[in-house]
Amino acid sequence: MKGTPVISRSGRRFGAVHRVVDDPAGNILHGIVVATKEGHRFVGRDLILKMTTTQVQCSLSDEDVDALPPVPRARRRFALRLPRRTAGTGT
Repeated sequence: MKGTPVISRSGRRFGAVHRVVDDPAGNILHGIVVATKEGHRFVGRDLILKMTTTQVQCSLSDEDVDALPPVPRARRRFALRLPRRTAGTGT
């Protein structure tokens, strides 16, 4: 899938698939991150008309493509650390 051309409604290629964004089990597609000349852009699943092994066709107009915002930087995941309970103290 990586490197697959992504095209607008008019047929203009505006980038290539950088990665697919789905749930941890891989069952639900949320969208794709597209590598463009301007950087990475996110295209949500509701904007994808058809995905095949040869191309991803989007419902975006050329103007919509040019207005796509950059993909936000991923937040670091922090583990919640709770204090250990001491045996017999209830805390």
